[in-house]
Amino acid sequence: MQFGDAVEVEYVDLADPEAQEQFSELMSVIGEQDLPYPLVAVNGQVKLAGTAHFYRILPMVQEALQAQPVT
Repeated sequence: MQFGDAVEVEYVDLADPEAQEQFSELMSVIGEQDLPYPLVAVNGQVKLAGTAHFYRILPMVQEALQAQPVT
């Protein structure tokens, strides 16, 4: 794996009523801004809407990893 344990990927189906309840604030933003699915968030911030293409996401993940403090 390229990033090992440094990256966690989670899929959330926003068509699921439980997920809609859990992410109710995000659902409000989606409605207000008429954002298309899928949404991609990095570190809790929505970065892409309408695509989840690997080559669009990879640079965002790399940037987020570079911004992390070294422990």
